[in-house]
Amino acid sequence: MKHTPETVVLLNFGCSDIQQLARSIRDQHIYTMVMPYTVSCERLLQEKPVGLIVCSDSMTCGHPAAKEKFRGTGLPLFELSLTPGLDSTAQIAAAVAFCCRDCSCRKSWRLDKFIDEAVADIRAQVGTQRVVLGLSGGVDSSVVAALLQRAIGKQLTCVFVNHGLLRKNEPEMVQEIFARNFAMDLRYIDASDRFLDKLQGVSDPEQKRKIIGKQFIAVFAEAAAEINAPFLGQGTIYPDILESIPLDGNPAGVIKSHHNVGGLPEDLKFQLVEPVERLFKDEVRQVGKMLGLPSELLDRHPFPGPSLGVRHLGAIERRTLAMLREADAIVTEELLKSGWYHKTWQTFAIFVPVKTVGMKNHQRTYNYVIALRSINTVDAVTAQIVRLPWELIDSITARIVNEVEGINRVVYDTTPKPPGTIEWE
Repeated sequence: MKHTPETVVLLNFGCSDIQQLARSIRDQHIYTMVMPYTVSCERLLQEKPVGLIVCSDSMTCGHPAAKEKFRGTGLPLFELSLTPGLDSTAQIAAAVAFCCRDCSCRKSWRLDKFIDEAVADIRAQVGTQRVVLGLSGGVDSSVVAALLQRAIGKQLTCVFVNHGLLRKNEPEMVQEIFARNFAMDLRYIDASDRFLDKLQGVSDPEQKRKIIGKQFIAVFAEAAAEINAPFLGQGTIYPDILESIPLDGNPAGVIKSHHNVGGLPEDLKFQLVEPVERLFKDEVRQVGKMLGLPSELLDRHPFPGPSLGVRHLGAIERRTLAMLREADAIVTEELLKSGWYHKTWQTFAIFVPVKTVGMKNHQRTYNYVIALRSINTVDAVTAQIVRLPWELIDSITARIVNEVEGINRVVYDTTPKPPGTIEWE
């Protein structure tokens, strides 16, 4: 955003709840950013902050030299220590009071203003040139499509890539929804074999994400060459960026690289247009509602950019990917039938490449495992497990083990975020 409102930077000294804190302060109409404690003062001051909040867990309050470095900026500074798992209402209130009292914040952060500014920024960046956008049918890329269309109209071409990792019947559904709701240039490319061939034998999740990102860019480059588009639109959101930045500057500290952040090739030939890159997930949904996007798009369960590629643990084979796709469809069907689909933020199946002994039709089986994960969250920063009714879990399990050839066991993941992440990879 070129017209960023008054900004308060939260400096992460090992605070596991820092994204939730940043989001909570934004709820009070104060714009926040998160940076690691290793950030240089020069880089920090580029954001023109009006104040700094040093954030740590009660057990991670070291690095005194770094704190002194930030005091040397002369900016108002507030130290905040949160205890993981405990109510932080009082600390959030104290942080907001600091922003208003010591930083003179006028509470100017508004999403309706953001839309106007994002449209203006897009027009200023793109001018009369064309933009190609990778459209997945998910919330993030759909909101970006709506913003781009409002800003540049017919200069936008959306490309929907079938990389072979989509959910059951998704290519047909996405094309139908966008044809019905948007008057835009939408092109469908079936690149399934291209992606799956590149992923063959690759089990490391970071490598899978980067391969998917690289292939996406290659597909877009070919599409963009046909329409002379120097710009690539992306649905990158703020948690994508934060989870791709190591706290201490060590790449080993990255939570996960995202296909549209850490997975991008270094020789990228596009200029990126990422209008929602500073928004949290729930803010993106709010913007979508303001733009008039249909509920069938906004209320869909979020789906990761690499799609089933990060829900299929280990190396991806076409046969086992088909098992996961069918299991995932069963989960969605049962959730909709029971009325639980809109009660959870995400509920999905994960293919686990571990074989277990079972019985079917009085015969011994030795087949794979599907894990079931159901979570609720506001902003994807933290997540709580959903205790689905056992009757629903029973029906999902019965259908999967009876209808999906090659699966003989279903397990239920009860791990919140943190310590786990929403996706397993």
